[in-house]
Amino acid sequence: MKKRGCAGSIIVKGLTIFLSVAVLSGCGGVALKDSFSKMSQTYADLSNEQMLMNLARRANSHSSYFMQMSSINSSFSFGATMGGTFTDSRTIGAVVANVLTKAFSFVGTLGLSATESPNFSFTPLSGEVFATSLFSPIDTKVFFEQLRQGVPVDQLMRILLVSVNLEYPSGKKMVLNNMPDNKLRPHNFRNFLRLAALTRQLQLNQALNINVVKGENVLEIPPEAGDLLTKLYSDPSYSFWQDGMVKLNTSDGIPKVSFIMRPFSAILGAVGHSQQHFDEWLQTGGKLTEVPDFERKPILKMRWGEHDKLTPAVAEVEYLGMTYKIADVDDEEHSTWNRDSFKILTDLFTIISIDPKQLPMQQLIKVF
Repeated sequence: MKKRGCAGSIIVKGLTIFLSVAVLSGCGGVALKDSFSKMSQTYADLSNEQMLMNLARRANSHSSYFMQMSSINSSFSFGATMGGTFTDSRTIGAVVANVLTKAFSFVGTLGLSATESPNFSFTPLSGEVFATSLFSPIDTKVFFEQLRQGVPVDQLMRILLVSVNLEYPSGKKMVLNNMPDNKLRPHNFRNFLRLAALTRQLQLNQALNINVVKGENVLEIPPEAGDLLTKLYSDPSYSFWQDGMVKLNTSDGIPKVSFIMRPFSAILGAVGHSQQHFDEWLQTGGKLTEVPDFERKPILKMRWGEHDKLTPAVAEVEYLGMTYKIADVDDEEHSTWNRDSFKILTDLFTIISIDPKQLPMQQLIKVF
């Protein structure tokens, strides 16, 4: 009888070990997956909120500040407790001799525990290395690489450029500034919007090509796009050479286009102020009816009315008692303009962000 009891105990222990290993293996996989998903989402949300907060600061003429997460380390500890009672009873029947009745029963209990210990390291971005990234003009290669990926050319122009210089084979030249100037030359910005819109139409019609000449990226309009260009030139809303500027037509040829690029710091300032400056530009001579409808808005709108019906916000922050959010008007047009502009900004920041290893170690901030 003792041997049989020992056998039952061995079975219980075997089951306990087997089930513990199986349960912990499954528990570890679930915990790791859940933790990775939550950390990834949290990191994305915090990155978006940091960018929006800096735009809100610049909208109020305040300085911008950035922190970059340099590492995330997380350790897990798992525990399991199992118990069980195994009974084995045998009864010899009283009526029918030599008939043995056997009964087995097993009652088990299971307890699981999981503990996660995350360790975050943040790096305040400052110093000479980051300043160089922040205040140096964005490389034109960034513009062309984004363009190759299908990013709307008009949004790239309005975010990245200080101005566009056009030099025609006929000898005519033109400079259009990407600044909603409400005092000196409000028409110049309107004509920049017209040029951006015209370029977008060429892109949509696959008539805007990128070529490499002597190691430099250049925009080219193929000869077969002549009819489209003539049609666009005849539309007053695309006439970017108006208001006393040089008169142009297709006989002047295809211009050589060069860009003056903004540094990322200037991009933050221009985009952060864009809603305010756009409204001021409209009040002092800017006429939306004279530019194509898809350019009749600031590059990024962050302040909204109480009754505006919006898409779910990508990010939302409070600054100086005001609410800033990245969203679009939820209507039948299904516009993604603001969200796309914000995505361009976050992509640019990813490009200019530096490797935390280049920063002094004492600048790391660890959070346990």
